[in-house]
Amino acid sequence: MPPTATREDITAYLELVEKNQIKPHRLPDCTQCGLAACYFKLHAYRERRFLIVVDMTVQPEYAPLVRFRCPACGKTVSFYPDFALPHKHYTRQSIMGFTGNYFASDTITYQQAVMDMEQFSVAGYPGGEKSLAPSTVHRWVTTLSKMVHTTQSALNLIGQEDPATRVYRDLAQLKIAAGKFKSLFRKKQLLGCLRLIVVEAFFNATFKLSVFTNLAIRCAFT
Repeated sequence: MPPTATREDITAYLELVEKNQIKPHRLPDCTQCGLAACYFKLHAYRERRFLIVVDMTVQPEYAPLVRFRCPACGKTVSFYPDFALPHKHYTRQSIMGFTGNYFASDTITYQQAVMDMEQFSVAGYPGGEKSLAPSTVHRWVTTLSKMVHTTQSALNLIGQEDPATRVYRDLAQLKIAAGKFKSLFRKKQLLGCLRLIVVEAFFNATFKLSVFTNLAIRCAFT
């Protein structure tokens, strides 16, 4: 089963929020007026429902997103903990894990990607009324494929830290099986998503850190 954020991850984040230790300096500078993020002011807290997968059961957890305000122009921006992605309820670990399943072989379908192949079960909600839909993974691929700036920035940092890294060779060999796409545009999205997955693995191995902990935030998840 793919990894998921744990209740402990969310509890640790809640403690940081309660101690007022979430600061704006990790955010990108204001995209409207250019003011440095370190000058942003605390604006509000917005309750957010996160979905974690425990023993193939989808369970909700709640935590606030901290919103900051640019004092120069009034633009507001949310700070996302490293288990969260903008506009997504499932945690980053689940999103990357189930999406990674889809790329595990050339023949795996979206339906198979959401399954625990040992138990032949799909992550579902309590009561069995709903389950993780294959189309959800399809949308996650689209979302992750848009993080081109994050992927390239991470790649640059890996190259600076380890000039002999294999990441460039591995990326050059990436291919998408013909059965996974019906248009060149979708093929490009699939390749962009797979590049992020590969770069994330190398980044984690190099820095013992996820690209989502700091870098993706600084890149505004682009």
